[in-house]
Amino acid sequence: MTNPAHFSGREVFDLAVQTETNGRVFYEAAAQAARDAAVRHIMERLANAEAEHEATFRRLRDEAYPPGRVAAAPPLPETYADEFGEYMAALLRSRVLPDEATGLRVVAEMTDDTTALDFALAFEKDTILFMQQMREVIPANERERLTVLIQQEYTHVRLLQELKDTRA
Repeated sequence: MTNPAHFSGREVFDLAVQTETNGRVFYEAAAQAARDAAVRHIMERLANAEAEHEATFRRLRDEAYPPGRVAAAPPLPETYADEFGEYMAALLRSRVLPDEATGLRVVAEMTDDTTALDFALAFEKDTILFMQQMREVIPANERERLTVLIQQEYTHVRLLQELKDTRA
């Protein structure tokens, strides 16, 4: 993996696509494993949302960075680019859902639906944090579209927490 301080814009979008793919795979498996109909419904709904985000990030990536076009790393707004890069590397290493296999393993090990809700909440919060940082390094003309996706992630957190609260 490229040093996060030197990601190209295309690589940032690739990471976003992979994050959404990882989430979709987790939510699809969690929906199949869910015991409660309400949990199954929200997992299916979130799997669909992640698939839509995946497609959106692919489209944004391909519009901003057409395949074959060499894209330089966008300039970082911070004067401490090395520190930002180290922070991004730590953020990527510490994600709760770094790959598809992790989501499938978590589902296989789940003992109840509350575990799925807790994991989903952690994933959504990780995704928000990643997207907020992503805003700093993508082209300015794409930031508003990313803001809309971040707001959708906020809704995911709210829906998951509301469902969890009703089950308590």
